[in-house]
Amino acid sequence: MKILKNAISKLTDPIYQRQGFIRSTIILEWKLIVGNQFAQFCQPEKITFPLEKRTGGRLILKTTSSFAPELQFQEPIIIDRINKYFGYRAVDKLIIRHGMTTTNNLAKRKDRPLSDEIRSHLKESVEGISNQDLQQALMNLGA
Repeated sequence: MKILKNAISKLTDPIYQRQGFIRSTIILEWKLIVGNQFAQFCQPEKITFPLEKRTGGRLILKTTSSFAPELQFQEPIIIDRINKYFGYRAVDKLIIRHGMTTTNNLAKRKDRPLSDEIRSHLKESVEGISNQDLQQALMNLGA
């Protein structure tokens, strides 16, 4: 699965960079970065940075009119999650655009249940980690 993801990233990164995205990661991992409660109602469109910088960017998000006030209220939380994910202050401000999002269709999709073989492989992979919260977070990520 990692090999496929890397191959897709090589193809899509140049396209996303023209839209201002550092990498395709913010698009592909949006749900992981901000969580399902935000990802199902908004999607990133573009990042603009100050001249010749890659910090302090403005992320343009598209969302429905009904969710925009909530998104504006939760702006500090979303920015914090994005910056924690990237490990530096990539984004300083959100710009909210109104429109229909394609993420609403993704939220309705049901995930396939894991096979017993994959579930046991995940458990073996995190067995040596003593922190139970971290172990559970990695299990969830793997699932």
